[in-house]
Amino acid sequence: MPETRIRRIVAALLALPLIVGSLALGAQAASAGDAGRASVADPVQYVALGDSYSAGFGLEPFSDEPAAGCYQAVANYPHLVADALGLALTDRTCSGAVTANIRDTPQTTITGAGVAPVQSDALSADTDVVTVTIGGNDLGFSTVATSCLAQSAEGPLFAVDLPNCRALYVQGSGEFEVDTLKAKLDDTVAPALAETFALIAAKAPNARVVVVGYPSIAPDVENVPAGGCFTPLVTGGSTFPSNAFPFTDVDTGYLHETEARLDAAIRTAAEGAGATYVSTLAATESHSACSTTDPYINGVTLTTGTGTPSGVEGLSVKLGVLHPNAAGVGFLATEVGAAVAEAIAPTEPSPSPTPTPASPAPTSPAAPSAPAPPGPEAGAGAVPPALAATGNDPLPLLLAALAVLAAGALAAAAATRRPRPARPRP
Repeated sequence: MPETRIRRIVAALLALPLIVGSLALGAQAASAGDAGRASVADPVQYVALGDSYSAGFGLEPFSDEPAAGCYQAVANYPHLVADALGLALTDRTCSGAVTANIRDTPQTTITGAGVAPVQSDALSADTDVVTVTIGGNDLGFSTVATSCLAQSAEGPLFAVDLPNCRALYVQGSGEFEVDTLKAKLDDTVAPALAETFALIAAKAPNARVVVVGYPSIAPDVENVPAGGCFTPLVTGGSTFPSNAFPFTDVDTGYLHETEARLDAAIRTAAEGAGATYVSTLAATESHSACSTTDPYINGVTLTTGTGTPSGVEGLSVKLGVLHPNAAGVGFLATEVGAAVAEAIAPTEPSPSPTPTPASPAPTSPAAPSAPAPPGPEAGAGAVPPALAATGNDPLPLLLAALAVLAAGALAAAAATRRPRPARPRP
């Protein structure tokens, strides 16, 4: 890593305790001091890429960046991380993006109101750190979720006359059973992920790349409540239930199984391209859209107001369904912030081992060998082993401590933004 880049990364890390602490207390600029001004003068260049999960789809307010219809929230996880660590952010995230929109294809946004530029065009040799969440739309997960909406815990589905969504996507039985989603993941999505992450590495050769996985929409079996997850999308009342989980008991498991396969595929592609992978699946299994106490993911809510088309005239789906809520975005910011802080910390070269001195030659055959001089005793002259291992340079220890402090402060900042736990569903 060039020396100038190391200097600005160190400046940003030295500013971490002040910047992140002031974020949690609501007084960033006043307490950052000279170290904060140093990071602003020559900041670490951070480029965020990805789809709606990194754009913060559903959170308000949102901007028209990088194009109208991207629904890029001003408090998405890239912005929270950049604000906390004092990084210079270029945010190219856009809801609805697929891997091709990162590689080489401009994106017509989901509303049709704008065209987002190719995301990887923001990368260069000057880019220091990249984060990216991508792959869910390549698999068609939003279409899958919509097709899985059910009338009861046992089915049938709203869209087709089938008992559950698994019956829609899994063909055959026994040894002839074929899961079409798994086949698409293996044959199409996984190669696209590998190509995309390799391209990012090539376009930003000096950057540390952090790939961020998707949180749990459906829980694992250990986090399914005794009565199951299902709650109805519609009732006999005049209002629609908020944050419903309208998926059958069978599909709760099937959706989580599909998420786990996608998570594994993204990890394999990311690590194959030399990127750091941050999986958020397991850590959010108790905070899925099924959770009635502390969900990180919005459930499904119908509305007669503004939203995305539902397929039923006069009804829309509220923006942000099955996407992270404010608490979920805060969690992602904490996880990603810790990974970014560690990724941009400069590494010191390992010191050369100290040669072992040869035993002094005897002065005469009859004279005994001179004893080796005693090593330093514990006390004023002793060198602590940790410092000795780094050539007496405390920088690696300082950076490690700052990375830990950053993670804690990000957690504190996220906690201050977290809403009250949702009320239990009736």
